[in-house]
Amino acid sequence: MTTPRWATAVAAGLLLALGAAGCSRSSTPVAGRLTVDGQAEVIRPGEERREVTGSRDLSPGDRVRVRQGTAVIRLPDDRRLELRMGTDVELQPAAGGRSIRPMVMGGDLLVVADGSPLALGAEGADMVVQGDARVSRGVALLVAVYEGKADLRAGDSSLAIPALRQAALPPTGQFPAKATPLEYSAGDSWDQRYLSATIELTNQLNARSQGFTAQLGPTEGRSFNYFRDLFPRLASEPGFTASLVNPSRLPGETLVGAAITLEGTRGTFAERWAQVFTFRDEGAAWGLVALDQGVRAAPAIEAIERGISRGPTQFAEGPPPTGTPNSLAPPSRSGATTTTVATRATTTTAPRRPNQPVTTTTTVATTPTTVAPGGPLNTGSPLIDETINSLVDTLTGLLRSLGQL
Repeated sequence: MTTPRWATAVAAGLLLALGAAGCSRSSTPVAGRLTVDGQAEVIRPGEERREVTGSRDLSPGDRVRVRQGTAVIRLPDDRRLELRMGTDVELQPAAGGRSIRPMVMGGDLLVVADGSPLALGAEGADMVVQGDARVSRGVALLVAVYEGKADLRAGDSSLAIPALRQAALPPTGQFPAKATPLEYSAGDSWDQRYLSATIELTNQLNARSQGFTAQLGPTEGRSFNYFRDLFPRLASEPGFTASLVNPSRLPGETLVGAAITLEGTRGTFAERWAQVFTFRDEGAAWGLVALDQGVRAAPAIEAIERGISRGPTQFAEGPPPTGTPNSLAPPSRSGATTTTVATRATTTTAPRRPNQPVTTTTTVATTPTTVAPGGPLNTGSPLIDETINSLVDTLTGLLRSLGQL
């Protein structure tokens, strides 16, 4: 039986329509690949929102919100966006439609663009990241750079943000005058990924700085000559001049900064000294200062320890005051009686007969003295004695109030 001509035409039309629809779907550009570890939703223009718990391709115009857990959007040129709970980002087509310009709508976004720069947008601002940076959209827009650099633009103003710095654009639109030291949190997973060693180094350097300062008197450790004696390398450094030492700076701060400067290699000595203390005075943690100078933890700590060994130990021990007995045992604060011995040497010469040698006798008289139970500590160093005695008195009062004494 011969097929009617109209039926053939209808079949051909259907095939062409299906083919066109298939070509249309296959020609839809892929903006990125979304992988969700938790729960997210994707909102596509003209369609209902879709819950995503695994992976799927994204198209230009898709908006992704993370409800639980984390997610990653992989972009062309080996770039990616990392999202966490609360992140809201839209993949908008860039000018010309040939690339994607992520728009940060809310929450936190980690931008990893090691291969080629990535342009992003936010309400009232544009950014270009070359490296690794955290972008947060809350009350203010914050761009914090871990590695590489970022450029922030708003209107006719622009600001370059180097590594280990950040800049915040408040809702008023007042553009920041300069980048400031990066602020981190030990509990933040991204901060831990990039700065865990730096956070630990900060703790170690802070402890040494504070301990060194505590062992010195209020006017000690603040002069050019003091630190030249503390670090022999400073004594042989032509760039180390008296004008570099700030007498109002705590000794421990100068100690740590000098060690980082000595271990650094970026620029001349005077340039490194200025960079170290300028960054520190701006509020940078000591670990960030060391990382900014390319100084590793071990050399910095070793240099500081060598300096400490030449300095405050003599002040910590201190000679006994003139005219006081030599202490053979430290005073006790536990209630036991401590005995000290005072010595007094006398020399007598016995009468001698003619042609008989002179006989000299030395007598050492000992006078026992005791310190009453709970008596004050007396090492000969007023700073240490006052600090320890004050602490012990405070603890004793606390124990008595709790009925433990």
